[in-house]
Amino acid sequence: MFAETASSFAHRTLVVGDGVALGYAEALALGRSLASGLPRARALVMLKCRLTPATLAAYLALMADGHVPLLVEADLAPELADALATRYRVDAVLDPEADPPLAFTGHAPVPLAPELALLLTTSGSTGSPKLVRQSHAGIAAHAVAIATYLGLDQDERPWLHLPMSYSYGLSVIHSHLAVGATLHLARATVMEPAYWEGLAAAGATSIAGVPFHYAAIRRLGEARLEIPTLKTLTQAGGRLPPALVSHFSQWAARTGRRFIVMYGQTEAGPRVAWLPPDRALAAPDAIGIPIPGVAIDLVDPDGAPVPAGQPGEIRVRSPAVMLGYAHGPADLARGDDQGGTLLTGDIARLGDDGLYRIVGRSARLLKIFGLRVNLDEVESRLQGLGHPALAFGEDDRLKILLEGEGDPAAVRQRVVELFSLPPRGIEVRSGPPVARAASGKVARDALDAAWQAADPAALARGAA
Repeated sequence: MFAETASSFAHRTLVVGDGVALGYAEALALGRSLASGLPRARALVMLKCRLTPATLAAYLALMADGHVPLLVEADLAPELADALATRYRVDAVLDPEADPPLAFTGHAPVPLAPELALLLTTSGSTGSPKLVRQSHAGIAAHAVAIATYLGLDQDERPWLHLPMSYSYGLSVIHSHLAVGATLHLARATVMEPAYWEGLAAAGATSIAGVPFHYAAIRRLGEARLEIPTLKTLTQAGGRLPPALVSHFSQWAARTGRRFIVMYGQTEAGPRVAWLPPDRALAAPDAIGIPIPGVAIDLVDPDGAPVPAGQPGEIRVRSPAVMLGYAHGPADLARGDDQGGTLLTGDIARLGDDGLYRIVGRSARLLKIFGLRVNLDEVESRLQGLGHPALAFGEDDRLKILLEGEGDPAAVRQRVVELFSLPPRGIEVRSGPPVARAASGKVARDALDAAWQAADPAALARGAA
């Protein structure tokens, strides 16, 4: 897809940012220059990502030339980036904004499966060594599917502020590359005037955001969105409260725009379902219908289809489903472990209106402002650091109860660093060990009671 795209749209503008505009052919040439000298014809390269034209150019070249990028954000803690590079024995680290941009590691080459195209961290787990393996065929099919249901064409000018290493941000890039559109890169946040000034100056046609962004825009006021060229707003990366879906759907209907809610997972490409704008007002609680090329089944714990109207785990069948996870370098030689099928861990129900709705989760997963967190992984990492703890909570609020002595503020900061999570979504308290049943499990009521007992405010009131 990438080499063909660069050729088909050679003279069109690919990216604008930092006062630089690069055409598709120019970007490919620049990217090849930045990656020049890789130690083998098909190299494993850690790409340090920023929202800059040079980074996008480097990514385009790596993908077009058949290398395998492992994407991380440039501001990932150095010890975590180094640990990933060492664990997977990457051939080189490419930082397009560094001088020189390419650093060779000297690791012995790791065999790479022919179909392996890209390595991503699971959403919200950039500190985790577990990676998602994606294929060229899956990436290309998914880009076309997204472009189809969003109705994208080469006149689109998305205002991109989501990280490149985040599967949602990357899907915005892929789907617009597929149609020869021009990406405009934002360097400010939605809370800063420069974001909106840049959006207007670019004549941007769309914004892609996670729930946090739309909550912020709601507080700022919809007058910010009164930009004549802006016609589409998309949302993914976690559940948006139905009240906000209704708010933005009403705004879109009133102003002749589109507000599109989507559901997905990094492991699925990442898009799975979308809520057509004309159905959002009547069903703001729904995730919608499968995107083109995707099929959804609801199954019981044994994998059998559930009766009509009953809840079941979402099973996805799609060409964009990952090849499988990688836990170490040996997994990079593996082929397709999934066969195009993925159990998502999300429990849904198909309504009489033909729309799917999420009603729960089968796994210990939370979404913290769009970033997915595995609670078992949080507990395991803290245990390894000498902090026995219990992790629980709800979306946008991760609660960590330290069992025994510990500095809650220090542990909170460590979790922020390990999992690249926003601090506002994490609360840590310290208390005595929590009683367990004979099975070793902690009852939820016992956990809630221990959490309340460890509340600093409650302790202060008791002392008074």
